[in-house]
Amino acid sequence: MKGNILYKIVLNLFLLFNCTKFIAQTNTEIFLLDIKFKHAKIEIYNVEKISTNKGYNNQPIFTSNNKVLFTSERNFQNDIVQYNSLDNSLKYLTNTQTSEYSPIIYKKNKVSAVSLDKKGEQYLRIYNVNDNTYNIPFTDKIVGYYNYSKKVKNLIISSVLENNELVLYTSNLKTKEHTYVDNNTGRSIHNIPKNKFGQEKISYISKKDSIWNINYVDLSNYKTKTITTTLNNNEDICWFKDGSILTSHKNNLYIFNSKFSNDWILLCSLEEYGITNISRIAINPDNDKLALVNSK
Repeated sequence: MKGNILYKIVLNLFLLFNCTKFIAQTNTEIFLLDIKFKHAKIEIYNVEKISTNKGYNNQPIFTSNNKVLFTSERNFQNDIVQYNSLDNSLKYLTNTQTSEYSPIIYKKNKVSAVSLDKKGEQYLRIYNVNDNTYNIPFTDKIVGYYNYSKKVKNLIISSVLENNELVLYTSNLKTKEHTYVDNNTGRSIHNIPKNKFGQEKISYISKKDSIWNINYVDLSNYKTKTITTTLNNNEDICWFKDGSILTSHKNNLYIFNSKFSNDWILLCSLEEYGITNISRIAINPDNDKLALVNSK
């Protein structure tokens, strides 16, 4: 019995985070950068490390122009932390017996996250940050990565663990109804800016080909289309308001915008700041701050 539980934990972690190194909690840190971006050019300044704990610090997401959520390792598990750049403060939003990943603000005083307990059970949970209580919207899909629709209330778009791969679905948190979108997908799921493809088009990573693609799904009709290929099969991206896509390779940031080029364009190197291995990246609503993960 214990062997089966251990196997389930390892399998879930392998599939969810797509990296066997994470099982040993890879050492990662989060940096916050002030930026000026315009017409495929970027200026970087005020670079600072905002994660303070040793170990795994990852999955940053902005909840406002100055607040960043991320998951941080403490006491041999992961909790959700909020950083406020206005006063350089860190605040833990969860203190549970499970590890939380992929945090997103659900509504006032509530944050959703993918939780993994010590028995290997993995669910999307919605936490009340005032008292650490939670509810599980559904248990028939094992959510790995997700994002919210901005138009349809209580609708998430998620890559779920199914048949030893990540499969993209939409799920209604209230009705518990699921709609299939695509299979063999990745972890980056983003709302596309309105001025690029429209209000309810969501980008995701397709891994069906040897070179991975950035696709989108139109939630009005569930049709999918390829936007461009990834850079060196890096699935971590974010979107600028002008419709440009940001990604990275090692210590460099790159941008794609079909208005300027059909290829990825090098923006800058961050090596001088001690950032040498960039993975997750996030941008705030005003597009003047970047949060990114650096693997040590």
